[in-house]
Amino acid sequence: MDSSQNEIEILYSPGEVSDTLKVKDSTLRKYCGILENAGYRFSKNNRGHRQYTDKDVMTFKKLITATKNSDMTIETAAEHLVSMYKQTSVTITDTTDITLHAQHSKDISELKNTIEIQNELIISLAQRLEQHSTYIEDSTKNRDNKMIEHFKVFQKENEKLHKEIKLMNEKLEQIAETGKEAAVSTETEKGFFARIFGK
Repeated sequence: MDSSQNEIEILYSPGEVSDTLKVKDSTLRKYCGILENAGYRFSKNNRGHRQYTDKDVMTFKKLITATKNSDMTIETAAEHLVSMYKQTSVTITDTTDITLHAQHSKDISELKNTIEIQNELIISLAQRLEQHSTYIEDSTKNRDNKMIEHFKVFQKENEKLHKEIKLMNEKLEQIAETGKEAAVSTETEKGFFARIFGK
């Protein structure tokens, strides 16, 4: 592995590489040992654990393919691969299999799509909430307007009733006055006749 490479590479765990190659962890460790014995170098973290790049994954795939499609032993295939890398310093590519990098790109794309869908749902929910809020506000205004109208009608009816009561009181007072005047007139007439007839 070329440590002077300037490109930022994604590093994968042994479990991720095992899943991609569809091999057991013990088989992956075996491949690593054989390649390292042939002079191949893997990236390691500060604990000394191997970390794998896309180039490493492609190397494993080439190693597996070489042993399946020829009578070559896995050790010999590893030596040929390492020798080829040293001579050409060319990054290995494999057009027949999906790389981990491509898989991650696919996952990121799916995540972006999910986020976009969620954003659309959030926008739709916000619009519905706004519509609901507007409906409530309009309903409250309509209710208040109706209450004000009813109150005005009540006030008018109340004023009309007071006027009618006032008129009735005035009529009653007039009737009472008329009754008093009639009573006085009757008493006066009785006194007049009493004086005439001596009764």
